[in-house]
Amino acid sequence: MDIFIWPLVVIVISFIAMIIFRSALSRLIDRVSKASKNGISFDRGQERGIPETPPLSFDDLMKLPITASILDREKYLKTYIETLKLKSDSEKTDVLIRFLSFSRLEVEFNNISYHIFGSQVGLLNHLSGNLYGLTLAQIEPIYNLAKETYPSSYEDRTLNDWLNYLITNNLIIQNNDRIIITQYGKDFLKHLIDTNQVYERYG
Repeated sequence: MDIFIWPLVVIVISFIAMIIFRSALSRLIDRVSKASKNGISFDRGQERGIPETPPLSFDDLMKLPITASILDREKYLKTYIETLKLKSDSEKTDVLIRFLSFSRLEVEFNNISYHIFGSQVGLLNHLSGNLYGLTLAQIEPIYNLAKETYPSSYEDRTLNDWLNYLITNNLIIQNNDRIIITQYGKDFLKHLIDTNQVYERYG
């Protein structure tokens, strides 16, 4: 029975995460620059200076529009939590926070995977195999090759722009002249493998 319930738990928590992080999704929609039969293109500019939406209060959260399906999932989740025989409300909170954290990470990684260029994934792969990272001089050829292969996408995108996307999404850090992958970046690569998302992609 557990094998069927756990995916349901994740779905419910994912719905909650979608509500909590709706402002980020709204900004994503605002960044759509082109829609065609071939798909959707996004403006990948840095989102500097955009104020964050204040978090919802408990009362506001519970007043958000819901459907009968959500209520049914809530009932299922409450019943399942009871079967865990947790000792206190604190343990229940910890379990829900764990699942919410997992779901939030899934949302973040999926959002990044929709926008990241193949050359940037390639860079992350190179960095994951180098304990001390790579220098800018070592990284620049990867950028230059992508620029030559996809000139329209790199017409107004500099090396700094290309790296800043990874930096602002906490996938890499820059330490003087060296670029180092973060644990978050390593976990993102693992996410691509676990979800069968290809490494080789456009850009």
